[in-house]
Amino acid sequence: MSVVRVNQIQDTSTNVAANISGGVVTFTNTPINAGGGKVLQAIPFITTTGSGAVTSSTAVLSGSITPSSTSSKIFITAQGSGQVTCGSSGIFTSDLWRGSISGTLVSRFYEGMGAGVNNGNTHYITFVHAVTDSPNTTSSQTYTVSINKGSGGTTNVSTIGSSGHPVVMTLMEIGA
Repeated sequence: MSVVRVNQIQDTSTNVAANISGGVVTFTNTPINAGGGKVLQAIPFITTTGSGAVTSSTAVLSGSITPSSTSSKIFITAQGSGQVTCGSSGIFTSDLWRGSISGTLVSRFYEGMGAGVNNGNTHYITFVHAVTDSPNTTSSQTYTVSINKGSGGTTNVSTIGSSGHPVVMTLMEIGA
């Protein structure tokens, strides 16, 4: 077996690249920012207040982040679960908006509710968003999660966001 023993590593310009002492390697001349893709900040949000009756589209959680650079991306994760009682068939959706409801739609999650299955019955739903947005600004950005009634004629009643069914969102700034 061969053994290589060194106490210093130099590049071709005789700049010290690493010192080795007691089995510990300490790198020098390492760039502070070796490129993009780093999480610069992460901000979690949670609600347990419940959404109540949903007549069309109802905001269940909002949160804000201020990007440090116009080239930063915002990675958003949001998830929730609950139960919906629907008077007739339709499609349940959860939307993720930049801004408030009817701002810029960033993501839509569909959950089907079949004809005849949900006439007054409880339907358990889960939604998940995981998406990257490019707001191209250093101004504070608000992101809003909404839940939306199906196309049936009556109101969905939901426990989404209530105690035991929280809605959770995390906003992460990713350096470019």
